[in-house]
Amino acid sequence: MVKIQDFNFLIGKWTVLNKKLKERLANSNEWIEFHAEMETKPILNGLGLMDEMKSSHFGDDFIGLSIRMVNPKTNVWTIYWADTSNPEHYLKEQVVGEFKNGIGEFYGKEQYQGKTYQLKFTWKKHSKHTAQWEQAYFDDLNSQWETNWIMEFSRKV
Repeated sequence: MVKIQDFNFLIGKWTVLNKKLKERLANSNEWIEFHAEMETKPILNGLGLMDEMKSSHFGDDFIGLSIRMVNPKTNVWTIYWADTSNPEHYLKEQVVGEFKNGIGEFYGKEQYQGKTYQLKFTWKKHSKHTAQWEQAYFDDLNSQWETNWIMEFSRKV
């Protein structure tokens, strides 16, 4: 059974408040906030979703693209990412995971300052009109996850 309904809440147009930790893995409590606009659409007859996020925070022409694809046999999602600030990376696989009890947890690895870190995305639908995404790196020094980016989604009506 195809599980696009896991991400069904994300279909539509959104205003996004981004909160990004100023310094990752440095015991920082200082957050940088900026806004973005996003639109999400289903693709491939429900096997996935695609969205574009636009923000002037990274420059006037910044666009980020997410593609989320589900394996209909396992109900496991793979999330891919590309953006205009790193066009040489094209489309890269970021994380893989699934929803359990309404919360999506997705894991992968990411390079940051020359080192590879375990990466975690967490998706939560708060209401019909609000949702939240979090990104965290596993801090080997402290043996814990450090959330370094939070996006608060508000549906445009």
